[in-house]
Amino acid sequence: MEQQTITMGQVTYELRRVFQGTRPLSELMAERIAQNIPAARSVDGVERHGV
Repeated sequence: MEQQTITMGQVTYELRRVFQGTRPLSELMAERIAQNIPAARSVDGVERHGV
């Protein structure tokens, strides 16, 4: 279980996450971060597949 408190202005949020399974938290977090990496964009605006 992971617990986190976030304060934004005068509001405080308490988050609790429960993980189930055999994978370690660090592996789950790394996977989640990798899913959020934006696709690379071409500098000249032309969409091409890079090597």
